[in-house]
Amino acid sequence: MLRVGLTGGIACGKSYVARRMAAAGLQVIDLDKVAHELTAPGGAAYGDVVRTFGPEFLAADGSLDRRALASLVFSDAEALGRLNALVHPRVREEEARRADAFAGTDAVLVTDAALLVESGLHLRFDRLVVVDCRPEQQLRRLASREGMTEATARARIAAQMPVVEKRRFGHFVIDGSLPFADTDRQTDEVAARLRTLAAAPPARVAVAPERSLAALVHGPGQGPRGLTPALLLREIVEGGGLEMQRLAARLVPPARGPWYRAAEAALSEPGPETLAAPIALWSLARRGDDADDTASVAASLARLTHEEPRRIADATLVSLALASAAAGGLERVRQRWAEHERLAERWGGAPASRAAADVLEAAGRHPDDPAAARGWAKGPMGPLAGALVGLAAGRVVTGVPAALAADVAALAQLSQARW
Repeated sequence: MLRVGLTGGIACGKSYVARRMAAAGLQVIDLDKVAHELTAPGGAAYGDVVRTFGPEFLAADGSLDRRALASLVFSDAEALGRLNALVHPRVREEEARRADAFAGTDAVLVTDAALLVESGLHLRFDRLVVVDCRPEQQLRRLASREGMTEATARARIAAQMPVVEKRRFGHFVIDGSLPFADTDRQTDEVAARLRTLAAAPPARVAVAPERSLAALVHGPGQGPRGLTPALLLREIVEGGGLEMQRLAARLVPPARGPWYRAAEAALSEPGPETLAAPIALWSLARRGDDADDTASVAASLARLTHEEPRRIADATLVSLALASAAAGGLERVRQRWAEHERLAERWGGAPASRAAADVLEAAGRHPDDPAAARGWAKGPMGPLAGALVGLAAGRVVTGVPAALAADVAALAQLSQARW
């Protein structure tokens, strides 16, 4: 099964694309409809919502007055947080229940949700499709569709991440500004590519625990804003994956507001590339040798702490190199370097720096000695050269912290199941 997230700005055409995907034979779960069912009278979340917000948000027939509730939560961030805390866990439970029906198949399962990136949940999916449109068209559509004033429509749009930013997280982008025939063509092309991916999944990669430990021990010990490689690995194991808002709360200092506003423009070292080892190991565990998945994860994590495109590209390129080293050794890293440079530029928005290439050169000079490779590559990239050789060569290390060894063992066990 290929898990796909479908998201986009409000009034950009996401629902139209979802219907087209369903007509093309893809399985679609509309989380807005799921939430509507759960908050309808008799639904699992209905009573909690009424008790929390009060009977003034009920219609005459006892159902929720959704327009009144929407007016409140889109103007009050605290109220929105309370509503999400009541509804979102139940929505995810229902999504998981429906997804279980397709486990072990080659189905393409599309989860349609507006706020996947804003909520930081987009890394739960193997691929992300973003539907966007021109800002002026988005405003006009929303105001006419909902009967809103222009001011209300602007406020509703402002409550979401700008679509131009959301595009950066998509494996596929569909332009909903175009005539229906063009949107249909784009959607059909994406659906065909998704079916191909589902029918021929990447090869699974079982990374021996000693190789993972060698990468972590010889690699960087620190990370940006207190988010160390060991801490990131623990978050993956404990949380069953990566959720960006949860990670944002672990930053030093913790993020205030949405995770995608947590980055600091002036932040330099340690860079986001220091987290490459756990990123590569997690991507291999859940998807196998899938460069597009590794790149998207690395770029998202880099954007949590850094804004500079070059730093994001560096983090992406080094993560891809480590994943390739685990899958096929240093020779595979060399063979795919040019391809991975293009991917890093695509996800980062700029070419990677020369410093990233120093990691590969250091590994080539000392392919069997992580400590020597680490010493040859001076500066912050040195530990990453050690991690690359450690992961490729798998040198047994001693004195490993018990907690780190336990997390690596847990990751190896989780890799045998579908994330």
